[in-house]
Amino acid sequence: MAVVRPEENILYRDGSRIPPHYWEELAALDPEDVCKRGGVTHDGEKGYRVPFLSRIYWVEPLQKRIHREDLPEKNLSFQEYLVLLVYLIQSQDLPFQGRSITEREIPGGDLFFRGPHALFREPLEGRFGRDPEGFLQAGLNLGGSPTGKGDASFKLLVLPRIPVEYILYREDEEFPAQIVIHFDGGIHRHLPLDVIWSLVNLTGWRILGADPQKP
Repeated sequence: MAVVRPEENILYRDGSRIPPHYWEELAALDPEDVCKRGGVTHDGEKGYRVPFLSRIYWVEPLQKRIHREDLPEKNLSFQEYLVLLVYLIQSQDLPFQGRSITEREIPGGDLFFRGPHALFREPLEGRFGRDPEGFLQAGLNLGGSPTGKGDASFKLLVLPRIPVEYILYREDEEFPAQIVIHFDGGIHRHLPLDVIWSLVNLTGWRILGADPQKP
């Protein structure tokens, strides 16, 4: 079964299509509690200031809008809205476990991250399979830190409570390129499986240096 790519479906390119219950849930929460749980800050007029993949996003519950600080007029994708809203609603004030796991080790992940919900790896393997130096540089450009694994690897703090590590094993005469993605062992405390999948999609596009709204 083919991998689902939401950015290829026009219905998922526009964040305004996000179901309204997400805004209702966020608006009902105490901003102080949201900030403590998510490691973010709040401005009474602007809303929540969220670092996400080396950019700053403003989540505005009153206006039901999310915008990038550097490009406030840019229309954001459905997945950007989904990840940021669910993170603010569900993230927990917990330390990193310090134990790395793959998607199959996340509770429920062994069944979920298959077929159409396979993680975003193939485009990265195709682009960087013979270019580990370029892969590492792409991670560093997003604020990542080298981790010294495989042929190139880095760890990104994608959201304040969500570190993600990417490891590349380069293509050679015998084996195709392979990318392994590691999460902190507590990621399921912050995001459900479908939102983890969306977060990895968005991260993959940023590593590629591409716009998820323009596949």
